[in-house]
Amino acid sequence: MLFVKKKKLNYLYIFFVILNFIFIEFSTSKAKAKTFVISKIEVEEKYNLNFNKQKVIDRGFNNAFIDLSQMILEEKDLNKIQSTSIDDIKKLVDSFSILDEKFIDQKYKTIIEVEFDRQKLIKFLSSKNITLSIPKKIDVLFLPVLVDSETNSFSYINDNIIATNWKNIKKNYFQINYILPNEDAEDYLTLKNNFKNIENFNFTKILKKYNFENYIILIIFKNKNDIKFFSKINFDDKFFILNKKFINKNIENNSDLSLMILNLKKIFEDNWKTVNKMSPSTSVPIRLSIDSSDIKKSIKLENTLSNLDFVSSYEIEKFDNNEIVYKIYYSSSPKKFLKDILSYDINVDISSTNWKVK
Repeated sequence: MLFVKKKKLNYLYIFFVILNFIFIEFSTSKAKAKTFVISKIEVEEKYNLNFNKQKVIDRGFNNAFIDLSQMILEEKDLNKIQSTSIDDIKKLVDSFSILDEKFIDQKYKTIIEVEFDRQKLIKFLSSKNITLSIPKKIDVLFLPVLVDSETNSFSYINDNIIATNWKNIKKNYFQINYILPNEDAEDYLTLKNNFKNIENFNFTKILKKYNFENYIILIIFKNKNDIKFFSKINFDDKFFILNKKFINKNIENNSDLSLMILNLKKIFEDNWKTVNKMSPSTSVPIRLSIDSSDIKKSIKLENTLSNLDFVSSYEIEKFDNNEIVYKIYYSSSPKKFLKDILSYDINVDISSTNWKVK
C-alpha cells in the first residue's frame, strides 16, 4: 500500500514538472509576441517603365516608422532617429499587409498596414538612449477659458476662438481625444465673476459635474498680439502645470491660430507620453500567486498579462498543488500594474508581502 502511494506521488510530481514547463513556455512566448501596428499608410507612385513596387513598400515602411515615432516618442527625441535608414527600419518590421491597391491615372496607389516588433524597437531605441512611451488613447475633459486683457472681457466655450477651432487640428499620431462640454450657464457665470483671478480659481466644483478622471483646463490670456497659455493638466492622477507664450501672433489669423493649437496639442501629447513611458532598465519583477486548482482564473490572468502593454514578459516561477507563482516583468510602477490589471476585473490582495489574486 505504501509502495502504491509513493508511486502515485511520483507520478503526480512528474505531472506537475511537465505542466510547469508547458506553462512557462506558453506564458513567456505569448508576452513576447507583442507588436506596434500602424495602419492606413497611404503611398502612391507614378506607374511607368521605372516603377518598382518594392520601393513603394519601402516608402510605406518609412512613413509608418515616422507615424509610430511620433506616437511613442517625445518631441525632443524625434531628431535622434530622423536619419534612420530604410534598411534599419526594415529590420524592425515584424510583418505588413497590403490593405488596398489600385491604378488610377497612371499612378499606383496603395494602403498598407505595418507591424513593428516591439522588443527589437525597444532595443533599437535604447541604443540611442531613447525610452519609448506606450501608445494609448485617452478621453480628456477640455475646459478652455479666454481672457482678453485689452477689452477686459471673458469667453468660455461658445465665443472662444480657441475652443471652436480646437478639433480642426488633427494628426494621425495624436492619442488624446478632447471632450468639450456644452456651455453651462451656471459655470459661465461663475467663471465670469472670477476671470480676473482665473489662474487661482478652484475648478473642482465644475469638474465634478462631468465625472472625468482626466482633464485639461486651458486658460488663454490675450494681450494685443501676445498670447499666453496657462494649463492645469491631470493625466492618470499625475498633475502638471504648464505655461506657454507666443509673441507677435494674431489669434484672429487662421495660420497663427492653427500653429498655436498644433504646438499646444504636441505639448499635451508629450505630457501624456511621460505618463506612459516604459522604464525597462528600472522595472522590478512582480510576483503574483494564484490558486493552482482554479484553472479558469489562471487562464484569465495569463490572457490579461498578454494584453497589458507594460508587461514585457512573464513566466511561472513556481508550480505545485497549492499555488502558481508568476514572475512578471512590468516596465512601470507596481501601482500602475495594480490599476491596469484591475481594469480587467482581476483583484489583487497586497496585504502581505506575497501578492495574491483574489
